[in-house]
Amino acid sequence: MKGPLFVFEITPRCNLACAYCYNVWKTEGKTYPRELSLDEIESLADSIQASHPVSVTLTGGEPLLRDDLREIVSMFRKRGILVGIATNGMLLDRDTAQSLKEAGVAWFEVSVPSVSGEGYRALTGTDGFEAVKRAVLAIASSGARLTVSHIITSMNSGDAGRVVDLAYAFSADATALNRFVPGGTGLENRHLLPTLKQLDSAMKSASERSLMSPGMTVYAAIPVEDCHLHHSDYPGITFGSCICGEVKWAINPLGELRVCEQSPHTIGSLLERPFEELSRSLFVEEFRDSNRCSDCTSCSSWSVCGGGCRFLQDIPIR
Repeated sequence: MKGPLFVFEITPRCNLACAYCYNVWKTEGKTYPRELSLDEIESLADSIQASHPVSVTLTGGEPLLRDDLREIVSMFRKRGILVGIATNGMLLDRDTAQSLKEAGVAWFEVSVPSVSGEGYRALTGTDGFEAVKRAVLAIASSGARLTVSHIITSMNSGDAGRVVDLAYAFSADATALNRFVPGGTGLENRHLLPTLKQLDSAMKSASERSLMSPGMTVYAAIPVEDCHLHHSDYPGITFGSCICGEVKWAINPLGELRVCEQSPHTIGSLLERPFEELSRSLFVEEFRDSNRCSDCTSCSSWSVCGGGCRFLQDIPIR
């Protein structure tokens, strides 16, 4: 069995104000966590290394807001751990991309919520679309792998196909499609939930463009139930089930383990207890079992979608 995939939120700070932001510390009444120091991250890297991980993706907030990002990358790489960076791209120029690639970054994931300046501004609160395009070019110049990440909402459901086109034009290796899941700031913006018709239209457009983009993978990063949208209708898209709390894990800015970026529940600190112990907690077992309703487990598509995203289960399909 392969080791875990970690998503490490190295900072709660961000330079955007996205209406769909899922970071749990942006939930009303929550306080922002502090950032770990380099010495603390060094100890965390030791703890992560002991779990024999496949990779660590550094995210935030916005990870490029940390001046010591190159040093953090080097900490994981010297332990033989593959490192990627998930960023909004606003601060990523050619020199920075090249420096991070030289430090050991294997891939970048850049968020592209819209293919227009107006749409980008409406969703992120910032005029940043041109900066994002420059960031994608900088990554291509560095030689690192690139994934373009696109969130599908009620505001931008018509953009999915054009995002695939843009990703292909910039020689991206993959496009990740994420349907909006309310969390953090997004809990206050449930109107951004796409209807089933909008999601279907977005997926069909992305699938059509994917079939015209040889060599680039387009996949649904948030599970989509086959009973709601038949996967066979979108031959250009790769679908899968949730791997959170089993293969993929989130680590918050304090070094605490969570089953998913969407989950506010902290299992325990990796600075105090080993991953092997935390990952076998009762909470994790209950989380993994939470999709095992009789209707889903008896369905022929269970192995494909796994019952979908747990954080969308209680939200009515429109």
